[in-house]
Amino acid sequence: MMLYSHQFAEIDVALRRGRHLSRHDYLTYEFIAQNFDDLERFYAGYACRLVQHPDGFFFLLGQGLLPSRKLSRGVMHLGKFIALKARDPELTKANGRISVQELLHDVETSTPPETLTKVYAPKRKEVLTGAAVYEEVLKCLQMLDELGFVSRAGDYVVPREAIHRFAELARHDNSPSDLSKIALEAQRGVVFDEVDDDSTGEADEGQDK
Repeated sequence: MMLYSHQFAEIDVALRRGRHLSRHDYLTYEFIAQNFDDLERFYAGYACRLVQHPDGFFFLLGQGLLPSRKLSRGVMHLGKFIALKARDPELTKANGRISVQELLHDVETSTPPETLTKVYAPKRKEVLTGAAVYEEVLKCLQMLDELGFVSRAGDYVVPREAIHRFAELARHDNSPSDLSKIALEAQRGVVFDEVDDDSTGEADEGQDK
C-alpha cells in the first residue's frame, strides 16, 4: 500500500516540515502526482489541504490538526526579493542562477539599514551593516532552501517554481484587496492571518519549525 512505503514516509516528513516539492524533485513529484487523490484524502483526515499549485509544485497547508508556523519578516522579504529577480530576462543568460554575493549586495543596497534591521533582526538594538546584514540574510536564504523555494549550489542560488508564491503578494504591494485575497487563497494557497511583530503576509508555510 502506498501509505506504507518508505518513499511516502520521506515525502510526508518533507510536507509536514513545509517543503515545497517541484518537478526538480522528479521522483518525489511523480509519486505525488500519481497518488494525489489518495494523498489528498489522507491529509484531509488531519483537516489539512494538499495543494497542487498552478505553477507545478505541491505543498501542504497545515490548517487543522497539524501545527503550523509563520515565516519571519526576513524570509518573506528575501523570498519576494528573489521572486522579482527571478523574473529578470537577464537571469536566463546565467542559466537561471543568481550569485549569492550579488544577492547579498542587492539586498543591502536596495533597502535602508534601519529597515533591514527591523526586517531581518527586529530584536537587535544596533543597526545592521556589512557582515551583520549578510549573516542574517544567509540565515533566511538557508530557510528558503530547506523549504524548496530555492536551491543553493555553492556560490549560486537557483530559484525554483515555488518562489513565485512570494510574487503573488509582491504584485499587490503586500496589501491585496478582499477580492484578491479570496482568489489568492483559492487558486494559489496563500494564507492570510493576523500579523504579529515577527511575521508578515503569507503566514502558513508548513509545520515543525
